[in-house]
Amino acid sequence: MSGGRPVVSVVILTLNAGPGFEELLRRVSGQRGDFELELVVVDSGSTDGTVELARRYGAAVHRISKRDFNHGATRNLGISLSRGEYVALLVQDALPLGEGWLAAMVENLERDERVAGVYGRQLPRPEASAFTRALLGSLATASPERREQFAGGPERYRALPPQRRRRLAAFDNVSSCIRRSVWERFPFDRTDFGEDIRWGKRVVEAGYRLVYEPRSAVYHSHERGALYDLRRYYVNQRVLMELFGIRPVSSLARLLVAVARSTLYLYRLLRSNEEAAAAGALLLLAAAARYAATSQLGNYLGAKSVSLARVSPRLYGRLHGFLSRGI
Repeated sequence: MSGGRPVVSVVILTLNAGPGFEELLRRVSGQRGDFELELVVVDSGSTDGTVELARRYGAAVHRISKRDFNHGATRNLGISLSRGEYVALLVQDALPLGEGWLAAMVENLERDERVAGVYGRQLPRPEASAFTRALLGSLATASPERREQFAGGPERYRALPPQRRRRLAAFDNVSSCIRRSVWERFPFDRTDFGEDIRWGKRVVEAGYRLVYEPRSAVYHSHERGALYDLRRYYVNQRVLMELFGIRPVSSLARLLVAVARSTLYLYRLLRSNEEAAAAGALLLLAAAARYAATSQLGNYLGAKSVSLARVSPRLYGRLHGFLSRGI
């Protein structure tokens, strides 16, 4: 676009967004910046008034069937329906902090045309449990430090060790903003999980930059059960294996070691959190062991899924169907 204020679109994918959705819409509508704001909602079958509420806040709403939803393809649809030079992607249960959430991401894109996308900080909700607060607070997406991810070109990127390539490709569509011209060249893959890190890998490998901008922050946390953790780590491990060849838990022996190390790490993490530490050592150890066991078992099953598919396609089909459901 040339001349005037740029259009910045915010695309939100919804399905029965619930009672907190109006506060999200209010905060998005209240964003401040030197741009024109457009709101696009792609809804996949809400029955709780989500669509009507979005329209009351001026959103352009496009409806699809629930069976047609796909993490990558539906985001592509939302972006294609928008007109912004920059397009922010926000999940329905992330709550922007302050009136500068969007401007902080747009500033990075305006400042450097080599920046393909920006993603923001995620903080646990005020009502989150002590365990959730401690766990999320240790993640890279909770860091207060800004990061630029740049490899220097395709050959340099491909020559890097797997874990380094993974860190440079990190991107998170819980709260992000991408440059339309780059998306037109690199749309999201049609995939049920990990569309953001897949996109991050492609653009960094092509020579673009990604930026983690902690000034753009949202509240986003969940209280999940053991089954969800197992499933999420399973599908995440499959993505990491596919994209980077990373398989840290590739045998039963490594699984046992990984569970022990993860338990110890999480226990120490919880002990360092005053709110969590008040629960007592035994409860902290039990919580750490539960999370470590389910997450590392998910990693192990994800790493083994490829060989299982060769040896027993039928068993693999059942296991994969169960472990990839609802993620």
